[in-house]
Order: sequence, then C-alpha cells, then structure tokens
Amino acid sequence: MTWSFRQLLAPLSALLLLVTACGDDPECGNGIVEAGEQCDDGNTANGDTCPSNCQPAPETDAGSPVCGNGRLEGTERCDDGNRASGDGCENDCTVTPELQIDSGVTDSGVSTDVDGGADAGDGTDAGSDTDAGSETDAGSDTDAGTETDAGSDTDAGTGTDAGSDTDAGTGTDAGSDTDAGTGTDAGSDTDAGSGTDAGSDVDAGTDAGSDVDAGMDAGSDLDAGPAPDAGSDAGTATDAGTGTDAGTDAGTATDAGTTQVALADFGPTGTFARSGFSGPTFPDALRVTLKEPAPVEVWVEMRSSSPAVVVEDTNLVRIPAGATSATVLVSADLAADPGVTKAVLTATLGNVSREATVRVIAVDEPVSLSMLTPESAVVAGGRTHTFTVVLDVPPAVDTEVQLAVQPASLGTAPVRVTVPANTLSAKFDFTAGSTAGQGQVSATLGARTAVSSVQVTGVGANHIVISEFAVRGSATGPAGDNDEFIELYNPTASTVDLGGWQVQYKSSTGPDYLSFSLPPDASIAPGSYYLVVSDAYPASAPVQGDASWEGLFHLSASATGGGHVRVGPPDLGTKPEDPLAVDTVGYGTANRPEGTAIQGYPPNGGSFERKANVDSTAASMQTGSDALKGNGHDSNVNAADIILRTTRQPQNASSPVEP
Repeated sequence: MTWSFRQLLAPLSALLLLVTACGDDPECGNGIVEAGEQCDDGNTANGDTCPSNCQPAPETDAGSPVCGNGRLEGTERCDDGNRASGDGCENDCTVTPELQIDSGVTDSGVSTDVDGGADAGDGTDAGSDTDAGSETDAGSDTDAGTETDAGSDTDAGTGTDAGSDTDAGTGTDAGSDTDAGTGTDAGSDTDAGSGTDAGSDVDAGTDAGSDVDAGMDAGSDLDAGPAPDAGSDAGTATDAGTGTDAGTDAGTATDAGTTQVALADFGPTGTFARSGFSGPTFPDALRVTLKEPAPVEVWVEMRSSSPAVVVEDTNLVRIPAGATSATVLVSADLAADPGVTKAVLTATLGNVSREATVRVIAVDEPVSLSMLTPESAVVAGGRTHTFTVVLDVPPAVDTEVQLAVQPASLGTAPVRVTVPANTLSAKFDFTAGSTAGQGQVSATLGARTAVSSVQVTGVGANHIVISEFAVRGSATGPAGDNDEFIELYNPTASTVDLGGWQVQYKSSTGPDYLSFSLPPDASIAPGSYYLVVSDAYPASAPVQGDASWEGLFHLSASATGGGHVRVGPPDLGTKPEDPLAVDTVGYGTANRPEGTAIQGYPPNGGSFERKANVDSTAASMQTGSDALKGNGHDSNVNAADIILRTTRQPQNASSPVEP
C-alpha cells in the first residue's frame, strides 16, 4: 500500500466509525452491522453468504479449527496462512511472547481498540465476547453471525471492517477458504491494523505476517521512508526504491540525490588517430576530466560527428569512483566515412558538453617538417638554448631530422634529433661558443628545411661573480693602499641569499685563504651588487660598504707580487683546491687563478673590473656602451674576463640594477 493511500484510509475510517455510532435503526445493505443484524456486506443480494435480510447462511460455519489455513478459528490465537516458526505466529497457531506483534497484542485492539481491551484477533473482540476469533467462534453455536459478533455498533465497522466486502462474514468469512489470515485478512492491506483499522492509523506496523504490511517492507521496492521520502529520487534510472534509498544515490553515477559531479574539461583538441587502429589518441591521449573526484562510478556519454572515429565501449567513458579523469579510447577507420579525415567528438555529462577534434591519418601517412622554434634566439657565450623541431603529422615510426650550425664558430648542436613514432616534435640544445657573433641553426627532413637565427653575445655567468675590486687607493688618499673593496654581482634571474657566504683572500703563493663571513641577512637581487670593504675604506665615500672585513686581510698591491680574491657558500673551506668556490680571480703572480692571471695593475685610484660581454673594453666599460650592462662575462679565464679601470666605481646593494 502506498503512503498516500494510508493517509486516505485514516480519515475514511474515522468517518465510518462516526456513521456507525450515530445510526439508531438498522439498515440492511449499508455496509454497517447494526442492532438486530447478523451481517451486512454493503449489498442486499441473495446467495452471497450475507443475504438481503442481513442474516448469515448457516453453511458459512468453518467447523473445527485448522492451523495454517489462513483463517482464525476456535481457540487459535493467530493464523497467517502458513505454519512456519519464527514469524510471530507459530506452527500451532499460538503467539510467541517475544514476537507478539500480531493483531492480538499490538494491533488495534490494544488499549486503543474500539469497545474492548483486546483486538479483533483476541478472545474478546471489539464489541463482543464471542468474536469470530474467540473460543465460540466460527464453527460454534455463537459464531460470527450472532448478535454479539463483530458487527456491533462500535465494531471496527469501517469500509474494510469485519462486515465489509472482505469481512469475516462475507464470501471470504472465517469459514471460507480465504478467511482471516489470507491476503485480505487482519494483517493484509485491508487488515484491522491498516490505515482504516479500528485501533490506530499506524497500527500493525509489523503486521501478522503479510508480505505487504502497513509498515511496508523496509527493503522493498516501495521504500518505507516517510511521506516526503527522497527515496523517489530525481529521476535516475536505478534510484527510488533501492536498498540504500531515502535520499542517497543508491549506487547511480549521476543521481540527483547526491552532490552533483560536473564535467570540467575534454581534450586536448587536435589529436590524431591512425586508421585501422584502436586505443588512445596521440601525441596526447584524449581525456575527460571532472571538477572534483567522482563520489561513485561516473559514465560520460560520447558522440562523434563521423563514423570514421568512434569511441569504444558503446560511446561511453567510465570514470571510476575517486578518480577525476579517464582516457578516451577510440577506433579509427577512414573507409567508414570516405573523404572525411576529421571528426568532432562531444562529451556530455548532465547538461554540460565539451568538444574536441580528432584527425584520422592513414597507416602510411607521409610526414613533413613543419617548423623549427623559436625562429630567433639571443644566447650568451657558453650558455645553452633549447630548440624544437615540429612535424606536420605524427610519423608511424621513429623519424630522424638533420641539424646544422652556421658558422661553426657560433656554437654546437647535435648532428640529428629523433622524433619518436606517434609524436609531433623533438627538442635539442644549442650551446653558444665563446665568441660573439651571428648565424643560424637549421633542421632538415627530406626536401624541407627550417631555419632559426641565432646571436651569440659573449660568455655569461650563471652564478655570483666578483665584478670589481681594488687593491690600493689613491696615492693622495688618507688610507693609501689600504683603501680596498671587493664588489659582488648577480647576473642570474633570481635573488641569491648570501647569508654566511665566504669572501676570501690569498696571497700569490700562500697555502690557504683568509676568510670573512657575510652577515646572516645578506642577499643580492638579480642584476644587483653587494659591496664588502676594508676597515680603511673612507667613511666619506659616496658609496658605502654593505659589510666590512675590517683588518682581517689586506690585498697585495706589490708590483712584483699578486694575490687571489674568492667567493663561495658558507661551507667553503680555505684550501685553494676547494670545489665549492663559486668564483675566483687571480692577479699578478697568483698561482691559483682561473685560467691565466690578470697581468698588470690599474693606476692609483683605479680597479680591476669584469667585462659585460666578450667584446667589452676598458673604454666601453667606463664611459662607453657597456658601462651600464652589468658584469656577467665569465669564460673562466681571468686575463680574458677582467679589464683595468683608471677610475674605480664601487656599487652596493642600493645602487641601480644593471641587467
């Protein structure tokens, strides 16, 4: 019985009881057993057990009680139509105490029954001591047709009461084969414990054994949920009535009863599929992607604009529970749609759709070189730059592309690069030489050649460098030769933390370096400087030091001597051969320079300075075109990388940035 039908029967029952209570004169055929009537089934036809005078025919008596026949007879306490144990009505038709949920215990006759302390299934039925279920019931002298039967004024005489069409006195009376305990008995859809029961609208929630109890089977297809049960889900195919209903998805993938998953992406577009083959597209696999992990298994519907490309598994893509995406597998066949080489695939989930194109190529599709990227590049000497060769379609087998650099002095590149099967491109590195110049890098496949222009600007460092240093001051200055500094420069694109870094000095032939640690908060931004000075550096100088090594060491200025300055991370040691050294500059007679030591000294008031590029000169660095281009040239040959300035120009962390 549906929930709405229950609610309808409840007020109907109350109305019928009111009518019964209010009637004074018996009326045969009104469906109500009244004073002087032995039965009343709602009609006055003869030959239907309750004839036109509302006096039952004697042949309706059931005789001796038979347990398990579905009729409540004689001394039986229950009879649900079977003799199975454990269902509340035992195989001798007595009630198991701990399972007393039949109409005689929790049914409408208990405390809320009409006119009696016990229900219609008890020995003292509603309105009579000799009810159709009592000891003097069907088959006795005082059967259900007596004056004290269930047809009294206060009996459960509703539309479905004993006395109605399914009454114990009708053709399905307690003496017939389909009497009390059958599909229409007390416990069936029209039981006294149903919505129209004389006791309670919600009686017999665990009815006398019927399969369609008034409480409904909590696991049946008609959910036992409350009236506004979300168990009749928003229309999914497998919802509404499953074992885990009542508002949850019950296992469907896109059910409206749960938090909805949404399609986020479908792509990439422009992939390929080879005719005659099945599997993922290439060079990238086509994928469907959700906005969040799937709470349960999700199926995405797929459509293709051409039979030349079809999605496997009957145009459905499965995304497992917990996953956010899945690969789309396709089958391609150019013969299925001659003349069409491209299909538009559409992925749909709910009301969201996404499109992607797939191009179908032949098994032996010819390939050609499409481009070489980038078309131009500027590379510092000694640095590398990555180029990419691109084909027009993915080859069926690995394909080699020939490479060349012109002129050869510009730099080096591999002789060839291989584009793997089912891919579109391959990368290779060009390494610039140490000489500035212009030229090109070329790629050739068959008759097609692609070219990129290249400019080499000189050798550039990718680490902190010693950019300028002075070993003596002006001859007329108050500090004389001890007016010293070491300037650092950052030619990289990232800020470098210099906290704890070591700035060191070693004489030309000394065994070890003297070391000064930079402050913990020291750092140097891209294109910027950091200035370390001696204790004799003038306090009146326009550019002050960022840190001072005090009098820890003095840089040699002897015309016949020389020395080394070095910089490195906090764990840099003091031995000349330490591999942690980031940059070293040797001058004069230095025995551990990078390459060859710088020869000669700048004049008083001058300094040693690193070039901006390979072509820089003393003039271009001081007042010419390279004056503001930083100090990033580093070929690891001190004599080639450093020029002698006639006027020094120390810069600190506050000085303008020089790229």
